Amino acid sequence: MELIKVGGKLAPFIKEPEQFLGKDVDFKGVVYRIKDLGNFSFIHVSTAKGILQCIVEGELGEVKEGSAVHIWGTVKKAEIKDKFITPRNIEIQVKKLEVLSTPEASLPFDITKKKLNINNDVKFDLRMISMRYPKERAIFKIQEGLVQGLRNYFVAEGCTEIRTPKIVKAGAEGGANIFEIEYFGEKAYLTQSPQFYKEFCAGVFERVFEIAPVFRAEKHNTNRHLSEYTSVDVELGNIESFHEIMEFEVGALQSAFNNLKENYQYELELSGVELSGFSEIPVLKFHEVKEIIKKEYKVDNLKEHDLSPFEENKICEYVKKETGSEFVFVTHYPSSKRPFYAKDDPENSEETLSFDLLYKGVEITTGGQRIHDYNELILKMKQRGMRPEEFEFFSVAHKYGLLPHGGFGMGLERLTQKVIGLDNVKSATMFPRDVHRLTP
Repeated sequence: MELIKVGGKLAPFIKEPEQFLGKDVDFKGVVYRIKDLGNFSFIHVSTAKGILQCIVEGELGEVKEGSAVHIWGTVKKAEIKDKFITPRNIEIQVKKLEVLSTPEASLPFDITKKKLNINNDVKFDLRMISMRYPKERAIFKIQEGLVQGLRNYFVAEGCTEIRTPKIVKAGAEGGANIFEIEYFGEKAYLTQSPQFYKEFCAGVFERVFEIAPVFRAEKHNTNRHLSEYTSVDVELGNIESFHEIMEFEVGALQSAFNNLKENYQYELELSGVELSGFSEIPVLKFHEVKEIIKKEYKVDNLKEHDLSPFEENKICEYVKKETGSEFVFVTHYPSSKRPFYAKDDPENSEETLSFDLLYKGVEITTGGQRIHDYNELILKMKQRGMRPEEFEFFSVAHKYGLLPHGGFGMGLERLTQKVIGLDNVKSATMFPRDVHRLTP
């Protein structure tokens, strides 16, 4: 009988290449680029940690760009200027090279140039190839770093990670932007949000989070909409004010940004990103934003119960100029534009104890305090012309007692887009889904 031992660990050399200066090593990777200079060649090899520079003397034989290789060699000191290479202070003098596999065809576009000269349709159609380009790969390493930093904070602050269903009986947000599916002869939907379930779980674990896909049947083909995106969801129990939720989010974002600075310098440099530090985020009420937009930009939308993309962009521009902050919380959105479970302000029932977080001109988070009282929830449903019996599966938790709670949902792709400065949220999505795209 065969026994399998613990394994699968990243090779020590690949994990910390600079620690092996002057030593013999061996590793595996894929040939990213070949520079044949006659008597010797530079081979740049893509590994789990980045692209390493290798020097091969003599002829290369059957080695091609795209070949999987096993290399044996000695780590030497170097001064490399190419930003695609990491680390740039060492290289490998190759003693032996074994080809493990060879591509059957050349790539459909050149991924070795300084700029990837293809349009978005080609980039997304051939995502499995375009992500091999170092700057494209860096996007998703940065996204990984954001998630890692957020999750570290959530766990450190006592949150339990939960898993909620993605096939549901009713939508959390309501409206028409919901995908209907046939489910064993019944009508069901793809979830717009884990909202109901994370409220249930807050009643069990007090503090919970989930990082998972959600679905919106958005009939928009814009640079800010997706039909499937990753939502970073948090729900906190035993709160006294929705300000506690905003404070929690500030801490989470700090953790995410700090993790990038500490562990993703190569990807940040490759992407041209300089992260600004912050310890606090300015707060404006919804009506204050409307008044600022009218005064500063001569646009009168005071009667509109939401912020337009123009207003989101301009209020961020204004706050950056006034305070230096790239973030701004907007609070007290009108009750008419928030879901039925949003708690109204006791001092003004036309406003909610809710917020959006705007970052570099775009809303990346929606959150606030929820209704925890059963009678208050049923009354609000009736006031909106809803049928409470249709949401009994949700209100039953309130009926048997729920602690005061609230939370937020953050769009991971929008956050990634704005951190890096991408012009389209789809570029921050590995395999985007929108009104026209269902493959690959």
